[in-house]
Amino acid sequence: MSLTAADPFPRRFRAYLRERFPLGSHLSMVVIYFLANQLLAQRLTQPDAPLHLGSFTALGMLFLLCIFFHLRVFDEHKDAALDRRHYPRRLLSRGIITFPELRRAAAAAILLELTAGLLAGPAALLAVVVSIAFSCILLREFFVPEWLRSHFILYAAAHMLIMPLLTATIFSFTTARPFWEAPWLFWAYALADFFAFANWEVSRKIRMPADELPGVDTYSRHLGIPRSLRVLHALRLLNTLLAWLVGWRLQLGLFYTLAVLLLALAASFGIFHFQRHPTAKRAARLEHFGGAYLIFFYLILAAALWLQPKG
Repeated sequence: MSLTAADPFPRRFRAYLRERFPLGSHLSMVVIYFLANQLLAQRLTQPDAPLHLGSFTALGMLFLLCIFFHLRVFDEHKDAALDRRHYPRRLLSRGIITFPELRRAAAAAILLELTAGLLAGPAALLAVVVSIAFSCILLREFFVPEWLRSHFILYAAAHMLIMPLLTATIFSFTTARPFWEAPWLFWAYALADFFAFANWEVSRKIRMPADELPGVDTYSRHLGIPRSLRVLHALRLLNTLLAWLVGWRLQLGLFYTLAVLLLALAASFGIFHFQRHPTAKRAARLEHFGGAYLIFFYLILAAALWLQPKG
């Protein structure tokens, strides 16, 4: 049965989530992303203490899920004009779900983020406030929207800066310490996070020439397909080197090193496959390879830390 704007809000909101914010995939990313960085923070700050989960784990995951949702709502507002033109069948474009309703949902998410930070302690709350403030700056596009949008690569990189900040927030949830006290090796992994997410972001915005839409920015439009693929390879290399550095410094052993290397090779297979035979279908698969890489990237670190022998 098709939806109409007269249907109850919970039904329409569930449909919106399925279309634009699938809870299953987002929740799986939040869980493994938080766990990997949580265990890393514990190992770096309390090397002799056993790794453990706690109420801070659930609170931090709640924060991440909510901030990813409110960032999605912010993006809907920023891209409203383009989306109405190019994606008229989306629920928001058809008025099945409305902007005021999404604003109220985002406000509720931000309230949950602040509550999670408050319950986790002063350091976590401060990190949450900084993250929310930065997301508001992103919404305003650094107060130079026209100039920033005219420089697409800078625009994309600036928006990705929230990822190291979210990683730092995990440190505060985990350790109850201000994020600026995080050891340098934690920041090195936060940078690896940045490159991993950037790789996924570039992957999802590569199109065949026939599939480019007027006014829609993609990396393939601005850089061309060959250069965009070289960027993907460079980001994967930087990400892998930083992940290896963390593993080497923490003495995570051969399992971790080989797993990171094999994962990078497997993810790069999709890029090489597209390079040899570029098609629209294979271009779409680049995003899937990038997303799967993220899940396994964090899973490998979490498993290596959890299984690392003590002493």
